[in-house]
Formats: sequence, C-alpha cells, structure tokens
Amino acid sequence: MTANRMTPPKMPTEPKSKGAPGRAPALAMAVALLATALLVLVGCADPNRHVISKPFLVDSPDALTIFGDATIGKDASQARIDNIQVPPLPHDGPLSLDECIELAMRVSPSVDSAQQGQMGKLWARHQAVAAFLPTAGMSYGVTHRDKDSSENHTLGRDQYTWQTTITQPLFTGGRNLANYYLAQLGVAQSKIAVTQATEDLLLAVKQAYFGILASEKALAVARTSVVNLTSHLNVAQNFFDVGMVPYNQVLEAEVELAKAQLEESNQSRNLEVNKSRLNILLRRPVGAAISVQDNLRYSHFPLTLERCLELGLQNNPEILLGRNQVEASAKNVDLARSDLYPQVSLQYTNQSTGNTPRAHGGYSADSSSWNVAAVASFNFWEWGSTKAEVEKSKVLLNQALDALTSLEDNTKLEITSDYQTLVSAGRNIDVSAVAVTSAAEDLRMVTERYQEQVATNTDVLDSQTRYSEAQYQHFQALYNYNLAWAAIERTLGQRVTPH
Repeated sequence: MTANRMTPPKMPTEPKSKGAPGRAPALAMAVALLATALLVLVGCADPNRHVISKPFLVDSPDALTIFGDATIGKDASQARIDNIQVPPLPHDGPLSLDECIELAMRVSPSVDSAQQGQMGKLWARHQAVAAFLPTAGMSYGVTHRDKDSSENHTLGRDQYTWQTTITQPLFTGGRNLANYYLAQLGVAQSKIAVTQATEDLLLAVKQAYFGILASEKALAVARTSVVNLTSHLNVAQNFFDVGMVPYNQVLEAEVELAKAQLEESNQSRNLEVNKSRLNILLRRPVGAAISVQDNLRYSHFPLTLERCLELGLQNNPEILLGRNQVEASAKNVDLARSDLYPQVSLQYTNQSTGNTPRAHGGYSADSSSWNVAAVASFNFWEWGSTKAEVEKSKVLLNQALDALTSLEDNTKLEITSDYQTLVSAGRNIDVSAVAVTSAAEDLRMVTERYQEQVATNTDVLDSQTRYSEAQYQHFQALYNYNLAWAAIERTLGQRVTPH
C-alpha cells in the first residue's frame, strides 16, 4: 500500500478575506503527513521493500532458520535464495543425532514456512486490534463549470473541496471482538503449526539417521555372507576337484553366493538412499559424503502406555489444532450473530470549499464547516440471510467437534500401536541376540563338519542362511525399537529422555 500526499500547486499570493478558513487545510495537511509517517514506520509505504516488516504490537518470533529474512518481489527473492549459505558441518567426523537435528532445524524450509505463517497471524491480530481504533480519511475534489452560476460572481467557475473525516466505531454487535478472538486463536494456531513442523522434521531426521545405521548393519551382514559363501564355494570346489563331492554342490554354492552378492548390492543402494535423504534434510548436496555415529542400541523406555495416552491427548499438535479449530468455530458463530444487531459509530467531518486550490474563498467569508454525527445502521430484513449464516456456522462448529473426537480416537490408537511396536521390538532385541549367538555357533560347527565330510553341502548353506537371517532380525529389531520411540515422541509432541 502506498500513501501519497498531494502537494497543492504554488499560487499567487492573494489577500485573505476576513475570517477566511486557514485551519482546516492545515489540519488536513498535518493528518496526511502523520498518516504517511505511520505507514513508513510499519513498513507499508514502500511497495518495493524487500525485508518483511515485523509486527510492532508484540515481539516477532525468533528466526531459527536461514530463511528468516525472506523477501518479497521476484528479483529480490531470487537473489536472496541464490545467496543462501548452507551452514557447514560442525566437524569432519561422524555426526550425532542431536547435531543432525540442530543442523536440520537451522535450514529447514518447512519450519521457516511455519514461522512465516506465525508472522502473518501476528499481523492479522494487529489488523483486528486496529478495527477498535478510529479511522481517518480525506478527499479532495475539483469541479469545473461551463459558466459562473453564482449571482454575485464570487464563487467562480472552479470549485475546490477538501474534506477530512474521522470515524470511531462504538458498537458493532460483537463483530470486532469476535474478529479479535479469532485473530488470537490464529496466533495460537500458528504456534502449534511451528511445533507441528518441528516435530515432523525431527521424525524425518530420525528416520533417515536410523535408516543409515540399519542399512550399514544390513550391508555388513550381507558382506559377511558373501565372505562366508565365497569360502564355502572354494572348499566345495576343492572337494569336487579331488572327486569327494558331486558338481551339483559347487553349483548350489555358486547360486547362494550370487544371492548374497545381490543382497549386498541392494543394501548398498539402500544405504546411499538413506544418506541422500539425510543430506536433503540438512540442505547439503545429495551425493555428499556423510557419516553418523552408531547409537542404534536399546534404552529402557521410561513411560507407561497410560502415561503416553495422557500426554498425547494433552500435547499432540494435531489435537491442539483440533481444539483450536473448535474454539474458532465457536467464535465464528458469534461473528455471524453480529449482523443481528445495529452498527453504531461516531463520525467527525471537516469540510472546506472555495474557488482556489487551497479550498477557501467563495460563497462567504468563512467557507469551512464541521459536524459531529452519531450514525446507526441496521439491516432488519434480509430474507433470512443472517439466520442462515448463523445456522451454517453452528453446523461447522458441530463438524469441528466431531473431527476433534475422531482425532482423539485416532491418536489413542496411534499411540497404542507405536507403544506395542516398541514393546515387541524391545523383546525381539534380546531374543534375536541369543539367536545370533546360536546361529554363529551352529555355522561354525556345520562348517567344520562339512570339512570333515560329516555334514552335507545343504547343511552348510542352510546354516549360513539362518545366521544371516538372525543378524538381520536383530538389527531390524533395534531399528524398529528406535523408530517406534521416535514415532511416539512425534505423537506426544515432546522428546522422551531415558532415565
């Protein structure tokens, strides 16, 4: 929005008639200058500004990302985006989970978008506050006649009018108050949205982080299988060369080795994809080298299911947004009802009319006038339009209540599912660890028996398969446990620290 101040053209000095109006134009000029200064102060006077202004009624949210000084204007915005400097990694070694989260928070566009939304809601609240305050406006007009129509020929053919109006709303049927409460709920909603974006980012970082660790473990298992099966193939080939075993045992060993090599290739691909996913979250080149610390381990979860359900219903971001929507729908009912009441305002008008650009001189010695009026307006018949709007807002309120109930039920189910996954994965960690130890000993014994030609080729291959599967299951249980922990934290809307 641009505020323009009209500067009257310079006119030859002429003597003023006694009592000529001089205060009204001066007052209008002062109001214009004050309005322009206020617009400049709030950052709205220059349409080509680049940095988004911050609301001055309340403190703006802290900009946690490098996008905090987002711009408007196509060229300026692109220049800012092109010059964004991605923060470097804190060190060359493996990154911890907390370091990855900190880096992602600094560069996440989704979190920044939520923070920009919060800024917009703060401006909306400022707009709602401004509706309670008086408004000032002015108008300036010139009328040219084809001939002088005045009897005494003092008005002239040109008539200039300058009018200043100040309006103060007195009663709006609760509309302004309802809009203010809605703006307050909008600010609260934007804060919840920031929390929601943050929790989503934390879960995404944890998924990529634990995915890298799980892929590294699976790749190590696949490589171990390749080494073991290669060794077994060599033994089988040697036995065949001396005529101790048939050739089909060599072929079986080659098939199993090929399967292990394919599995190694697949796990290598999964590892690179998970690294790329984490690089994207950290706003780094997709193929950049990155390593993480190995913390894929078991820690006792300190909360019970009942406590998780209690915290989830209190702090879950989606539930908080649902409750906010219910309150907003209730205020929309009040907003719709405001049209059932009259609108009352107080208006002050100052008008100057004359035959000069300064809008004085003409009919009489004093061409300035002012008045104060109390204005009441009321639409008493609209064929049920207001009634329909009220009833429609009530329907939306009931829908918001139903949506909140469904959301609470789904949250309970989600928490229960994640918690049971956590418990099951925790039990599987111990069981699979025992299975890995047993499978390793079984493989050692079967391999030695085969070398003594006491066990068959099939026994060795089956034992190797059981050993690989036991390792996969153990690392998958660790991955599922840590991922379920992260999912519960997302649903609860807060981090859970082990004792």
